[in-house]
Amino acid sequence: MTLREAITNVIRHSGARSCRIALTRGASGLELTVTDDGVGEAVREGGGIGGVRSRLAAAGGGLSVTGDADGTQLVARVPLEASA
Repeated sequence: MTLREAITNVIRHSGARSCRIALTRGASGLELTVTDDGVGEAVREGGGIGGVRSRLAAAGGGLSVTGDADGTQLVARVPLEASA
């Protein structure tokens, strides 16, 4: 859901010409980064992003969304549980 919402926002709101998606696994969990070159000032905490933030928080993760004249970056983090 997080990736779908991020891409939907790029398409509907940013006016971006390109979008980069990266998924990395670190020692503490997974990190999804979606970066575009659109209108960063258009970052809004609407229902979609608010819902993503709530779901990630419920899973012990977090979300940051930043934007400026060069575009927008969304970073979602989800912890991974240690193997038993």
